[in-house]
Amino acid sequence: MNESPSVIHSTNLKALRVWLKVLLTGLALSSTVIAEPVKTTYSTVDLIAEQTTLPSGGGKVTVGLYLEPDPTWHAYWINPGDAGLPATIRWSLPEGFEAGELQFPSPHIIPFVDLITYGFDEPILLLNDIEVPAGLPPGEMVELQGQVRWVVCDDKLCVPESTVLSVSLPVGDGNNDVLQEERFAVARGKVPESVDWPAQFEYLNDKVTVTIQTPELESGLSDPYLFIVSRHLVRYGQQSVSFTPRSLVFSFDPGPRVNTASEFSAVLVFKDSSGADHAFWLDVQQGTGAAAASTAGISVAGSSSGHGFDEFSLGLALIFAFFGGVILNLMPCVFPILSMKALSLVKMAHTDRKITRQSGLLYTAGILVAFSLTGGILLALREAGQAVGWGFQMQNPAINLGLGLLMLAISLNLFGVFEVGTRITGVGQTLTEGGERKSAFFTGLLAVLVATPCTAPFMAGALGYALVQPAAVALAIFLVLGFGLAFPYLLLSFIPWLGRMLPRPGPWMMTFKNILAFPMLMTAVWLFWIIGKQLGVNAMAIALLAALCFAFALWAYGRVMQTGRPYTWGALGIVGLLATVLTGLSMEDFRLTTDSETHAGTLGQLELEPFTPERVTGYIDSGQPVFLYFTADWCVSCKVNERVALASDTVGSTFHENGIKVVAADWTNEDPVITDWLDRYGRVGVPLYLYFPQGSSLDAPVILPQILFPDIVVNAILNADRDVDRLTNGSVFIRSMLNRGKFNTQNQHIQSLT
Repeated sequence: MNESPSVIHSTNLKALRVWLKVLLTGLALSSTVIAEPVKTTYSTVDLIAEQTTLPSGGGKVTVGLYLEPDPTWHAYWINPGDAGLPATIRWSLPEGFEAGELQFPSPHIIPFVDLITYGFDEPILLLNDIEVPAGLPPGEMVELQGQVRWVVCDDKLCVPESTVLSVSLPVGDGNNDVLQEERFAVARGKVPESVDWPAQFEYLNDKVTVTIQTPELESGLSDPYLFIVSRHLVRYGQQSVSFTPRSLVFSFDPGPRVNTASEFSAVLVFKDSSGADHAFWLDVQQGTGAAAASTAGISVAGSSSGHGFDEFSLGLALIFAFFGGVILNLMPCVFPILSMKALSLVKMAHTDRKITRQSGLLYTAGILVAFSLTGGILLALREAGQAVGWGFQMQNPAINLGLGLLMLAISLNLFGVFEVGTRITGVGQTLTEGGERKSAFFTGLLAVLVATPCTAPFMAGALGYALVQPAAVALAIFLVLGFGLAFPYLLLSFIPWLGRMLPRPGPWMMTFKNILAFPMLMTAVWLFWIIGKQLGVNAMAIALLAALCFAFALWAYGRVMQTGRPYTWGALGIVGLLATVLTGLSMEDFRLTTDSETHAGTLGQLELEPFTPERVTGYIDSGQPVFLYFTADWCVSCKVNERVALASDTVGSTFHENGIKVVAADWTNEDPVITDWLDRYGRVGVPLYLYFPQGSSLDAPVILPQILFPDIVVNAILNADRDVDRLTNGSVFIRSMLNRGKFNTQNQHIQSLT
């Protein structure tokens, strides 16, 4: 049967429209720079734009961060749960552009042993809206670039990955890309729907209860689950739920930060009667019960002694912080700086007392400023989801190189190679009032900078308490810790008779000044050794070459002052500085990759095994006694404990006789998994020593003190079974602390021994 001419004409017009649409799409895509997906070691990532062009009149474009973990691997949600880190993107956008927050789909529960994590084992597209300014020239190409970081894990390994992704779009009409419409529509459908359902939480009787008033729900609702967006507000294990047609009530065990929250966001998921998934984003406000508990002074989660915080009051935390700061002066990190200030104090002891007091106050001010900055940065990074702790900057090889060069400069200054550096170190400079002010303040800054690799007794409890408190309380604890560090020098500055006990200035001071250069050189050697442990021996050699160039630059600067020929020696000094910078920047290029599954080595008689969560939990579940310790090559306290106690024959024999496995968790480089385990036991830094005797659980270790001697370790091991039985049969209050991994009376007993 023949078709009529009108039907044929209509068919041709439809075909023509389709071909025109395809042609226009192809023209748009031809002007868009499309990058290939990036394959990392365990993931595939890409940056995709929903639009083919940017709107010239201003508006919004949406880009998607595509993340596909390899088979058997998974990535993490905004709140990863007990371990992990979410994907983040730090944009480098042209002026006037502004990016919003990444939009995540609702996650899955990914359990592992007794840990609960939230994440994705399937490919995901994380949406990100970007505001585009008006007035862009039509046709101009604009690059949208970002640094992407994420963590992926399988059953054996967790790996942080990162790369730089970009997409370039021309300025035009801002139309959608027809080839990407369905992909973005599917991604939007997986993002939880934002609702304004009334929701409140209360913390009473050691439980966090969240009540959500919902529209009338059908009777076939099943599998409800509430994902809390903020970290550490609740425990991620069991959550119980009861519901009526118009409300859902969830109950959780409290987390260490629940008392810091007045509101938080959550994602409610459930299935309807047909089995379809639903996800809703809602805001949860503090209810009257929680407010009343807070007003009554009921604490939220914890214990004492730094392993939990129910009985660890603010006053006790401040006392611990002060004494921890005082003891920090005796740590190997700070002692060289304190010796330099002592030499400065000798010079001032028999001069104007006003200058001496000002020096003490400004030295204290420098320390307090440095602790405020360090504490503020640490709190901000942890709130942003970064896995960092005390001494986190030492995990960066570039910072260690900078500190090593600084120690080298100070030592050359003390040897008299050049003189201008004395304004920083506070040694050897003419004791004018203005000069001493500057030197005292900057020496205080330097003291904190070199103190961070050390953790003194009392510090762990104070810092652990601080980082689960509101920012104002946490910063107050950091300031008291700094005041404790400054206190001995401040005392010498303000008590005249103490100052008179110091020897009088004389020629001996020049010799002593030169002697002080050697501890500084030892510190520099230690820092370069850390770089070698982090990046390998080749990178350490490059760092030492940078140090050689820097020493040449400083020597040339000294020649400028000695010869009065600034042009010749000054030019050579600039060449030395440029060589230092270029050499230092190339250090990372010589990084050696290591296999994390290799054997951790030996320590005295101890056979060390590398840390993995499954190794530790496997030993505990099988009844195998295990000693787990957290260390770092930049942690001086850790290395002293290893040599003095753990490497001793007494400890080695005790471990062998009792069949104890030893697992070493090395935090030298950034490791989110280790950071989460430190958080689990209320610590923000190393060292941490845990012993799990036969029959114990992951949440009830024997926690040893931060300063070890062989007898302390041996006594802890031999008495562990008796103490675990005593703790297990103790009061309900103590058992609740153990279940949260935050309290251990054995540790209090051992702490009293030191």
